[in-house]
Amino acid sequence: MPTIHAPRRALLALALLLGTPAGWAADNAAADAAATADKTTPASNWKISAGPGIYVAPDFPGARSTLVYPIVYQDIDYGGRFFSRGFDLLGVYALNNDVWQIGADFQFDPTWRRSKDDRRLNGLGDVNMTMRARAFAQAQVSFITFSADVAQDIAGQGQGLVANGDVLFSLPAGKWLFTLGPGVTWTNGKYMQTFFGVTADQSARSGLPTHAVDAGLREWHANGIVSYEISHDWSALGSLTFARLRGDAASSPVAERRQQWTAMAAVTYKFR
Repeated sequence: MPTIHAPRRALLALALLLGTPAGWAADNAAADAAATADKTTPASNWKISAGPGIYVAPDFPGARSTLVYPIVYQDIDYGGRFFSRGFDLLGVYALNNDVWQIGADFQFDPTWRRSKDDRRLNGLGDVNMTMRARAFAQAQVSFITFSADVAQDIAGQGQGLVANGDVLFSLPAGKWLFTLGPGVTWTNGKYMQTFFGVTADQSARSGLPTHAVDAGLREWHANGIVSYEISHDWSALGSLTFARLRGDAASSPVAERRQQWTAMAAVTYKFR
């Protein structure tokens, strides 16, 4: 059973997220799925959908415990050029057509870790949430979507660089749209050291063995997304991501569990 943490986390997440993904690739795919499911949207510069939802994720990378909190999911687009979607707070497309989506955005990263949350972490130091500058590219060929993105910590929280690559396969079925596919996540040495490395000083304070890390693949993952068009104005969507840590992340004494699950579900109303 997941652990439901204090309201402080829920309120902070609710105030900052303005939406939520179950992994970055799953978030974009879920939003694209919802938009594809709604074929009757009238032409307008503004497209705005939002609604309540719930978000479930590991307490920190490699954690056994789980965060559960309410969120507000939003998908806002202006003229096919500017957007705000989930953790992607403010973005712009350099190219946006039936095949390609290329652009950049500022992305909120809610990943954090508190030493007091787990006695095993005492002496490792806290890790704060951060903001990232992200560049992305996505290509859709028939029912297959190829996507890649690179996101750099720009708030100085030691969360380094994270890169994702995913392949997604979509299957429409009436008012339903199902999307499945594999992917990988690569991180640089800064990220790996922050979340999975243990220095000699940290080892002395925490009792954990030292653990040297390098840049490399943090995980492979599988995304599952489903959307349903309830009516012209209402839609429901959900996503589930299963990830398995590998390499230095998997062998870290900080990691309690190699298998990591992230999930999101929301009901949205189309305002315009």
